Amino acid sequence: MGTVELREKWKKSIKTVDVRFLQMVDALYEGYFKNEIVAHHPDGTPMTRQEYKTAIDVAEAQIDKGDFISAEEFEREEN
Repeated sequence: MGTVELREKWKKSIKTVDVRFLQMVDALYEGYFKNEIVAHHPDGTPMTRQEYKTAIDVAEAQIDKGDFISAEEFEREEN
């Protein structure tokens, strides 16, 4: 069964399933997207959507506090 057929099947049956089934499907759906790999850490290990969001929040907080170096400073450190 293809994507179109599956979507049509679920559109028709969504009104007939009970709340327990809907909660199970919702948990599956949420887990699928929360654990989806969206990037990788510098060491190559996978990063989930939540880990990526947390890393961005940390980086933005560091920028707000002035906790960063310029590209020129970084290049000098590398040499």
